[in-house]
Amino acid sequence: MKPPLSRSKGSVVLVAALAVAALAAAGSWAAGNPGYGRLTGMVTDRDGNPMTEATVVIVGPGITRRVQRVLTDAHGRFMAGDLLPGRYSLRVASTSLQRDGIDVHAGQVSELSLILSTLLPQVTRSREGGNRAEDDWKWVLRSASSVRPVLRYRDGSSGASQPLDPGQKLLAMLPDSAGASALSDQVDLGNVLAYWRPVTQGTDIMIASALAGQGVSTSSLITSFRRRAANGSAQEVSLVAHQLGFVGGAPAESLPAAPSLLNAHGMSLAYSDSRQITSALRITSGFEISYVDGFQNAEMVMPRVEVEYMLSPSSSLRLSYGDGSVAPDGTLAGKVDELNVFPRISMRNDRMRLEAARHAQVGYSRRLTRKTQVQAAVYHDSFSNAVVRGFGPASGWSAWTGNILPNTTDNGLNLDAGGYGSSGARVSVSQSITRNLQASASYSTGDALAALEAARGASSIPVIRPRASQMVAAKMVAEVPETRTLVVASYGWIQSGQVTAVDPYSLVDLDVAPYAGVQIRQPLPRISFLGGAQIQAVADFRNIGGQGYVRVSGANGQPVTLTPVYRTFRGGFSLQF
Repeated sequence: MKPPLSRSKGSVVLVAALAVAALAAAGSWAAGNPGYGRLTGMVTDRDGNPMTEATVVIVGPGITRRVQRVLTDAHGRFMAGDLLPGRYSLRVASTSLQRDGIDVHAGQVSELSLILSTLLPQVTRSREGGNRAEDDWKWVLRSASSVRPVLRYRDGSSGASQPLDPGQKLLAMLPDSAGASALSDQVDLGNVLAYWRPVTQGTDIMIASALAGQGVSTSSLITSFRRRAANGSAQEVSLVAHQLGFVGGAPAESLPAAPSLLNAHGMSLAYSDSRQITSALRITSGFEISYVDGFQNAEMVMPRVEVEYMLSPSSSLRLSYGDGSVAPDGTLAGKVDELNVFPRISMRNDRMRLEAARHAQVGYSRRLTRKTQVQAAVYHDSFSNAVVRGFGPASGWSAWTGNILPNTTDNGLNLDAGGYGSSGARVSVSQSITRNLQASASYSTGDALAALEAARGASSIPVIRPRASQMVAAKMVAEVPETRTLVVASYGWIQSGQVTAVDPYSLVDLDVAPYAGVQIRQPLPRISFLGGAQIQAVADFRNIGGQGYVRVSGANGQPVTLTPVYRTFRGGFSLQF
């Protein structure tokens, strides 16, 4: 697909603003979010006194295993909103008490009361008879028309085991997430078949295949095994085999080695080990090995280390080093999207290369209120074989012969710009405006690659080198309660002349792409003969106004275009059951 060069900035802003404003109006009077559930409750001691500022840790559901921490208020109450439907586990920090099998349903509120005899660590319940009222803790279910019974007291001596979470199956044709990876040419998940299921209470497996209609990764076979412990520690290993192709790329006559790439193969092996050292300290380590075998071989080993320390129930300090990846969105499709990513492939001095960035960051996060969270970070990125994307006639690219390879677009190419470093800072804020409208924004400083004019008297070919720059990104997520239509409108502003983004991992964190983008997700009515499967249609528009295209003079004065992001329009659906 060839990206057009229109620059309708005003229309872009107007469309995004109207979409968000309309949905904000809808969300302002909405009573709730029908696509998600809530879990509320109260923590008290045995005498009924509220336990204030107690940390309640909620983990789940299913494949997600996300950890959400909420703090009890002055009355001992807590509330966790916007929970995906499914089965959760809950525990109170600084105790050994945990309960599994809490079911959360879409559009409903599950409420419970937790009675503790103490908040001292390693509290255990006596099993030697006695009055149940004297046990270390028990669960009290409230009775109300809007409340579902979610938890029952069960004596551990009964020998009964908790049922496993139900397996999940996915059939879909989807674009990837806007911020799935800072360094990937993958633009479509394509046709996806995926199956996830728990093996035991602490282990699960996933098997998936993806076949893209176009893109660097034309097909993938994905396997993943994960083991987790009750305290939140987890290990995961994944192996992904890729059949690589360069469909729709630059003409083969401009790249003598290009035909060999049509049958290239890739492999990714990843391992992560997350340890909950104390209730406040978590350490995650691991690595990812990427390998490609085409007309030449290239490999890359990327370590990952992250240390997170909870300074208080509302603030944390995080130190990280590695590829800067973030957790998926909590869905089976999001997990497939995360594992299906493969690094950008380029050429440097006629040698095949894989783009890499080692991202080091120290960040501080604080929740100011239940609805507002702020983050601040300083970082350093070290790029090697940095890729700049572009398109244009093959004759214009001959000035960079030996440093280019085709990519996914019509006449599109990846240009290897070498290595550089970028150090900077970032601040971000997220705000839940209503139950149906959330907003987030970030500001970053650092270095980015820019196409600079050649020195006077030198060749007319532009010089691509880093320069100090800045970036502003914003995103709004809104849902129409009646139709459950989800609209995500985003904009990432970068300075004119740049051909890469400043602090690309901030875009990953915010899950946006440069310039104006809109994604619409619409749940469709369930079909009875499909077993009540969840069906969702997706439309994805990126760089709607065709901004950020930098025209430069190539060989023999032939114009070529460089850009940090292509203009794309894609759609698809997902069927999960």
